[in-house]
Amino acid sequence: MPGTAEIQRSGPLYTSGDASPGARHGLPTAVALVACAFMALSMHPSQARAEIGPGLAERVAIAAADEQLPVLVTLRRQVDGEDYAGRPQALLAALRRTAELVDAPAKRFWLINAIAVRATPAEIAELDADPGVERVDADVPVRLTQGTSDVIDSFPDPGEGDWGLAAIRVPEVWRATGLTGAGVVVGSIDTGVNASHRELAGKVVGWRDFVNGRPTPYDDNGHGTHTVGTMVGGSEGGAPIGVAPDARVIVAKAIGASGVGPGSALISAAQWMTDPDGDPATADQPVAVNNSWSAEDANDPWFRSIIRRWLELGITPVFAAGNTGPSASTVGSPAGYPEALAVGALSENDTLASFSSRGPVVWRDVDGTGPAAGTTLTKPDLAAPGVNITSSTGTGYLSFSGTSMASPHVAGVIALMAQANPLARGATAMEILRSTSVDIAPAGPDARTGAGKLDAVRAVQAVLGPGSALVIPDTAIEGDGPIATRRRTVTVRVRTENGQGYQFRVNAGRWSAVTTAPAVRVNVRRGRNVVQARAVSGSTHDISPAQRVVVVDTTPPRITFGYRVVGRDTVLVARASDGQSSVDPASLRWSLGDGRYARGARVDHRFRTDGFRVVRLYAKDVAGNAAHATRVLYVGR
Repeated sequence: MPGTAEIQRSGPLYTSGDASPGARHGLPTAVALVACAFMALSMHPSQARAEIGPGLAERVAIAAADEQLPVLVTLRRQVDGEDYAGRPQALLAALRRTAELVDAPAKRFWLINAIAVRATPAEIAELDADPGVERVDADVPVRLTQGTSDVIDSFPDPGEGDWGLAAIRVPEVWRATGLTGAGVVVGSIDTGVNASHRELAGKVVGWRDFVNGRPTPYDDNGHGTHTVGTMVGGSEGGAPIGVAPDARVIVAKAIGASGVGPGSALISAAQWMTDPDGDPATADQPVAVNNSWSAEDANDPWFRSIIRRWLELGITPVFAAGNTGPSASTVGSPAGYPEALAVGALSENDTLASFSSRGPVVWRDVDGTGPAAGTTLTKPDLAAPGVNITSSTGTGYLSFSGTSMASPHVAGVIALMAQANPLARGATAMEILRSTSVDIAPAGPDARTGAGKLDAVRAVQAVLGPGSALVIPDTAIEGDGPIATRRRTVTVRVRTENGQGYQFRVNAGRWSAVTTAPAVRVNVRRGRNVVQARAVSGSTHDISPAQRVVVVDTTPPRITFGYRVVGRDTVLVARASDGQSSVDPASLRWSLGDGRYARGARVDHRFRTDGFRVVRLYAKDVAGNAAHATRVLYVGR
């Protein structure tokens, strides 16, 4: 993570021109923040000390006495969002009324009643003791979560476009429903946007620069233009690059050309997203905001209050999980928060990219608002295409890799969902996306791909409800577990739902022609084989094919047995194994050499007379291959 020196700037951070009634406090130094607490004290008589974030405590411990550290100060007086449930515009008005007003050099945030300021270690200690202060956190720098680019210079056309669109079945949604994001607005907090790019012309309907204060859109890095293109880009270059090509976007530039930005700039941008025109009476917030950036510590709550406000206002917080994989527990903040939707990156073969950050997140509950400390959070929440993603940048097109490229796919799908059903936003959209993702790892949510792979068809189907024009084919192969056989052909029975037939293939070969037969015979090779079937309905197919493992085993099992003889009493114990299939326990049979027989892995037997006995063990593997073992025993005295 770059040091704070990279993001320091002189004078006040940014001014937004916001105004609301209330007392104004001059703040020539951070110590003067104590004056801001007087009103809060009347509402919070407790003299409890504020919390200092762990990241800040470490910085204070090594800082010089006169060093000015950038901090975020959250005040105790806060608006209870539950009092305004379902009334986002009323909540915005209440937030503006409640926030303290301050003069430079501090920057105030009415969305969470907080202040950004620079303070010495001694001044931070005074803030910690102020009963009107809830928390003091480091103003952490954040960085882009872009991985790599395959090329340096942009290309004049997108080639085949974004392969990720077909992988998550976006074109199927377009064809079946006509949904393209029309009438929906999404948000981007990033390095800006080239609004004149032919894929984005006319689609940028809101802009604010929290880095350089420039009035018209620009992108001095290229990252923001790429992520916006994945959300709302079209097919002007000859192939599609965007999930919701008829949606519109509002863009906040909060990250500089270097790919790094201060947390306070991100908070300013996030606040602006909630009320871009500055009028709480108008509902102009986006349905989702894409955030392809990250700070290091998943448990640092510096941005958590913002996300909670977003959810109260119906904004879905979409975050790139980060590019610090493949080690476990590498998801940062805000992606690691319980309330954030963290997105991992997939390659074209549905495997998780090596760079994609992994979970889990062990929650420490630093801010004391839950979940309980020690709770394990499954992160990322889901995964989407993020390797070699083609999108807009500069005046042309580039392929980038990173979780930065995965998260805008999710934001674009939310735009499609919101067009289908305006209520499909905020926490509701998050739950639908998790529940409709396709599990591509061991069953259940996991710390690599979360709930699974993003599926636009399933997500849109969920918000349209039963009877919609969007039908999802489903497939099942009868039976459980692997099929073991000695034969080179095998018959599988296939069931489909909402399909006009199905296709099958063996060992990831070519899909067959569509058939409606209840069963098919397929040729298999020696060893392990995977037979797959997928239902087909028009141009739509089941994105998660049914499959059975078929093991062709022509090798007999390896068997032997041990024994213990005491007089005429004998204990026999079978030992059997098979390298390809497994031994059938019911096949274990014994010939005891005295005219009697037994079954099972262990036999206790008493012989009637003394003498030599020829004992044989017979066994088969589940494929039907037989073997036997023989030993000569002497029983008696």
